[in-house]
Amino acid sequence: MKQFWARVWVILTTILVMVVIAWIIKWFLNKSNWVKDKISFSWKEKIKTKQIKKDLEENKENIINPNTEDTKTDEEFQKVIETAVAEKAEEEENEKKEEKAEEKKEEKKETKKEEKKEDKSEEKHEEKAEASVFDETASLDTPSEKVLDDKEKKMIDRIIIEATTLKNGWKYDEYEKKIIEWLAIDPSNLELTKMLADYYFVIWSYKKALPLLKKIIEWVPEDHKSLWQIWEIYFINGDNWTAELLIDKAVNLKPDSPKYNLSLVEIYYNTDRIMEAISCMEKVIKLRPTNTNYLFTLAMLYEEIWDIANAKKNYFTILEFEPSNDKAKKKLRQLSD
Repeated sequence: MKQFWARVWVILTTILVMVVIAWIIKWFLNKSNWVKDKISFSWKEKIKTKQIKKDLEENKENIINPNTEDTKTDEEFQKVIETAVAEKAEEEENEKKEEKAEEKKEEKKETKKEEKKEDKSEEKHEEKAEASVFDETASLDTPSEKVLDDKEKKMIDRIIIEATTLKNGWKYDEYEKKIIEWLAIDPSNLELTKMLADYYFVIWSYKKALPLLKKIIEWVPEDHKSLWQIWEIYFINGDNWTAELLIDKAVNLKPDSPKYNLSLVEIYYNTDRIMEAISCMEKVIKLRPTNTNYLFTLAMLYEEIWDIANAKKNYFTILEFEPSNDKAKKKLRQLSD
């Protein structure tokens, strides 16, 4: 009899617990609308990010459609490429001339020191004269121009804050639409153009990102981030020659960037220049000496040229930072056999 009542008690308790759990789940689903929105958005996002609304493309075709891009942008970008080629050639010539020029400079230094002393007094008088001229021209700036600049800056700042809020709230369509609408009013706004170009680049809409990135380079040739983004587009499309010119320029603008140097390593590797890839990878290691992924890449490159000693050296270095790294241990075992 006791066993019977014990079983009844267990069954009733189980049913009660299941009812409570079911009620909690139901309450949670009813109250947590944001969960539903998040799940539904993640499903729709894969489809929505692959295309941009047709009505926005028709109304703002001149901004985002690469087919209607001004030929001027392509010409300016071509100039950037040609300039990069010229710069590369000049660098090679300059390296040869520098050694000879340094010897001549040392001889002329002593004579120039005496000339500089005489010129300093004259330069001081000229600087004073120039300063007085600048003071006079500065007084010509009207207050109305400064006020307009301040108003425009405040308006753009407000637009950027509103757009960023939409982006953080996962409202990507509204975020894109807002930027495009304001670019239709002010198509030469650099900040908004960068935001739209970054958005298209992140969602892999390279056809729409490329003309915007070219405009940015036309306006700001030293924008290394945009150069790197254009590099990736050309690199993915297999245009290694143009990609190398672009990433060379980006590395020259920011030589301490591991990302840019790694991109250059990819170019060298894909064009069968392993020694150049190793040399560039060594620079990356100097920038990030404790990064085990970079060390592993360098070791693999050494393996490709059968430099087993240097390959082992880098694998051992990985184990110094990460003693439990199984990949490095496995590689060392294979190289030791």
